[in-house]
Amino acid sequence: MPPGPKMANDEEKIHDGTGMPPRPQQGDGSDREPEAESQSSASYALKTGENEAAVATPEAVTRTGDDMEANMSRLERITTSFGARPECFKNTLQEVAFVLQATVATASSSFLAGTTLIITVPVSLDLNMTQGQISWIGASTSLVAGAFQLGLGQLADLLGRKAMFITGMATFSLFSLLVSFAQNPFWMLIVCGVLGIPAAMVVPPAIGILGAAYVTPSKRKNYAFSSFSAGNPLGFALGTVLCGIATQIFSWRAAFILLSIIWAIFTVFAFWAVPNVETFERAPLRQRLGALRQFDYLGTVLTIFGTGMFTAGLTLGPQDGWSRPHVIALIVVGILLLVAFVFWEKVFPTPLMPLHIWKDRNFSLIIIVVIFGNMSFQATGFWVAFFMQQVQRLSTLNVAVRLLPMAVAGLIWNIIAGRILHKVNNTLIMIFGAVSYLGAALLFSFMGPDSNYWAFIFPALVLNVAGADLQFNVANMYVLQSLPSHQQSLAGGIFNLVIRLSSTAVLGISTAVFSSVESTAAGLANPMLKYTRTFQTTVALAAAGVVLSPFIKLSTQGNAPKIDMREEKSEKSTDDVEVLENSSK
Repeated sequence: MPPGPKMANDEEKIHDGTGMPPRPQQGDGSDREPEAESQSSASYALKTGENEAAVATPEAVTRTGDDMEANMSRLERITTSFGARPECFKNTLQEVAFVLQATVATASSSFLAGTTLIITVPVSLDLNMTQGQISWIGASTSLVAGAFQLGLGQLADLLGRKAMFITGMATFSLFSLLVSFAQNPFWMLIVCGVLGIPAAMVVPPAIGILGAAYVTPSKRKNYAFSSFSAGNPLGFALGTVLCGIATQIFSWRAAFILLSIIWAIFTVFAFWAVPNVETFERAPLRQRLGALRQFDYLGTVLTIFGTGMFTAGLTLGPQDGWSRPHVIALIVVGILLLVAFVFWEKVFPTPLMPLHIWKDRNFSLIIIVVIFGNMSFQATGFWVAFFMQQVQRLSTLNVAVRLLPMAVAGLIWNIIAGRILHKVNNTLIMIFGAVSYLGAALLFSFMGPDSNYWAFIFPALVLNVAGADLQFNVANMYVLQSLPSHQQSLAGGIFNLVIRLSSTAVLGISTAVFSSVESTAAGLANPMLKYTRTFQTTVALAAAGVVLSPFIKLSTQGNAPKIDMREEKSEKSTDDVEVLENSSK
């Protein structure tokens, strides 16, 4: 019998799933040619290996992986569970240096916010600024940064993350120095507004590089992101402390000079520390500029004017009156432009904000919960510092020292976050963060003009930072997983946009509450009442986050993958077949 048909018959019997070789038929088994027999044996080995791989249960694979881990040395087990260093870093020192750079980048806006908060009294006396002009020092930066955030995020992915990062750090340092020479309120406000552009430039590329470098979930990734997430709360705390000390010793101008020096040092440091992790192949700048054809120009214009007009209306409302025509026009036109932006993003092929991510229920809920918590955090931080300066008549240095626990607690909470993200259910972490915000807001709302610092302000500061650090860690990890690696900077831009808009909005809302109570008869009779009502507003915001956070459905994030033996078994079976085939020739 010819070997071809015999081989086909044998293979059909091997596919019957019995796992046994076919029995030779009567009268034709003895005259089988050796080559056919060898090929049949090889085919049998291949099919047997495939069957073993196919029937391997998850329990068996996990057990095999655990056995393999048990045979590793202690150093190998630690390295495997902690995670390997990303290939884009030449050594661990550069990796640590970049994570520090990214943390400083995300702290840019909050550090500036802490600085402007602590210098309100001396700068208002020096430049003869009104209360409305003082509130615009920080609001102008947030307004401009929020308006340009999405556009700069997409540009970082298209033109180069490292170049945009270094440019942003350098210009932030330059304009901070320019603020220190301000001679009138308009100089101060205009330059602070321009500072919003470099503040928006540095965060998207930092997040983009982090997200693209740390692709595989691991403890190493958790620690990197927990350090990065510390930037916002730590920046605010360090801004108030360091610049408060500089203001007390020298003047408010020294605070901005110090800010400029710090960012200048990190700019030089960034040339070495920041790796080249781009979404494109290396090419000349002229060739890369061709990517601008994909840029969403109309979407950028709509976000700049939409967010700018909306936040300007919210900021002007408490000062000029909510019924004034220009305030109403700013808010209404701003909302209409943002609605138009949403419709445009549905049809543009490379949108600034891919709308499909909002269909993810967890993504939407996480952003909403973080918004409510951040609004409570920003408002309580602003008004408690104002309370200590105006009601308790504390010096700038004393206020800075009393806010120092925020920085210390921020470091501790971020270390804890890095150690528990892969162990504790992240929904529980979000709930704990929301409850922490609520506890802090309640303590502030119960506070009196002569209340003990250690009984009210100190625990409230610690709880406030706990809420911010824990929720930002969970949110950053999840948001970056929602978009592919070539849009990681854009993902960071989306997250920071909502943070900046919520920060600006809550200052307008809380200022409106403060001003409305201040002008009443009860407010005039009780100077503490306006602060109490303002803190009660933050209680309502934090409570909304507590109500919504249980609806988030997350498990853990950042777990290092188990050693999977299925691929190795398949490769081993293929190797065995190749050996048999070679031996038969």
